[in-house]
Amino acid sequence: MVNELSPVLKYIADAVRQDEPIPSISELSAQLGISKASVREQLEVPKQLGFVEVRTRTGIQKHDFCLTRPLTLSMTYGLQIDPELFQEYASLRRKLEIAYWYEACALLEKTDIQELQKLEERANWKINQHPVVIPVMEHRRFHLTIYRPLNNRVLNSVLETYWDLYEASQINYYRDHEYLESVWSYHRQMLDAIASKAYEKGYEALVTHFDLMKTYKKADLRQRFE
Repeated sequence: MVNELSPVLKYIADAVRQDEPIPSISELSAQLGISKASVREQLEVPKQLGFVEVRTRTGIQKHDFCLTRPLTLSMTYGLQIDPELFQEYASLRRKLEIAYWYEACALLEKTDIQELQKLEERANWKINQHPVVIPVMEHRRFHLTIYRPLNNRVLNSVLETYWDLYEASQINYYRDHEYLESVWSYHRQMLDAIASKAYEKGYEALVTHFDLMKTYKKADLRQRFE
């Protein structure tokens, strides 16, 4: 059974759907027939979830719905209880990217491919520095760029949350030069396959890339999240 929204959260949802401004706390109190204290209390949930922003001068500003922040917040909490949840989430992320690969590739345009090329070049430049610079941002953006044309907000949020958790875990700090070169060789294969529309080859490179990440010795996630 779906939990009912609080009066304030329901009001905010209606305002977003109808593209209407959200009134002040005093006006919300009067319209909803609840105390100002109750309005402030109920506002804490949408604030934490990133649905609204409350400022002294500008009042209550609504945001478009995005699942990334609540999902990241929930998973961060879960990881404090059990760091092994990261592996479960990583498995979900792998399966989603594999499942959506062909559909996403078919939607990629020339500008998307050019962006992927720049990310791949930048990543390899970083890897070949002394000392090695971990291309965390490039890795994140490379994968997200492939699936962005799907315009699937839930999928995008699931993938974005994975990278938020990955970066927070700091496991990326424990990658050596050989590992990074191997990982990015598969990214190059994916890129070449996308550019030539040889999506099957790109799919094989993606799956092998994920297998490499699964078998590589992981850092101690329990320590990373404490």
